[in-house]
Amino acid sequence: MSDKKIPPPPALPPSFEIKDNFCLFHKGVIKGEIYSCPTCKTKYCLECAKKARLEARLCIKCKQLVIP
Repeated sequence: MSDKKIPPPPALPPSFEIKDNFCLFHKGVIKGEIYSCPTCKTKYCLECAKKARLEARLCIKCKQLVIP
């Protein structure tokens, strides 16, 4: 047998839950009206979704174009 050392397993980041009223664009509580992605149903602030549309940003979860 060889005396090779096995590397330790990779350290994974801690898991966290995304709450229903959490906007992934500004990373805070949803304020005002809610926009829901038609593909994956991820919720964003309507204002953040409008800004994302102007900047041609994609949904963070499913990578589809945001169309409020």
